Amino acid sequence: MTTIHEPRAVRPEHPDDLMTVLPAEPGSLRPVRRLVRTWLAGHGWPEDDAEDVELAVNEAAANVVDHAYRPGTEGTVTLHAWIRDTAGARRVVATVIDRGRWGAHQPATPPAHTRGHGLAVMSGCMEEMHIQRGTAGTTVVLVSRPVGAAPVVGAAPVVGAAPEISAADPPASAGA
Repeated sequence: MTTIHEPRAVRPEHPDDLMTVLPAEPGSLRPVRRLVRTWLAGHGWPEDDAEDVELAVNEAAANVVDHAYRPGTEGTVTLHAWIRDTAGARRVVATVIDRGRWGAHQPATPPAHTRGHGLAVMSGCMEEMHIQRGTAGTTVVLVSRPVGAAPVVGAAPVVGAAPEISAADPPASAGA
């Protein structure tokens, strides 16, 4: 397996999408937050709502770093996010994907007051959260609360309407 030392841009099917692959290590969490924050700002996302998306995506990536791969094993975190625009209400749909196997290699559970609130944080920050586990890895699908239409600069919107995609059925490229 190749070690990835810097965020690697992956050409998404839709140019407004955010897609990257990072190593599943603690040093990747800051770049994940920065990428999400920058991407949302570029789409005119309201700051408070952007913070919720950033926090939820970061928690999902942190879970991959902490739980998806056996200690000493290299792995990746794949992030794919897009904007779904329906009747003037925009939502971020983000998938965080690993190729690890959760469970058997987990260390003893830390005390509840110090860790273990990531799922509650993600659920509290987003309108929907879905976790799809399988032998090939885990996919977390996060859907934000709706925000209004994209701000307009001059006569052209900053962001065009994204294709209609069901949150429960992310695009095939999200798992590739």
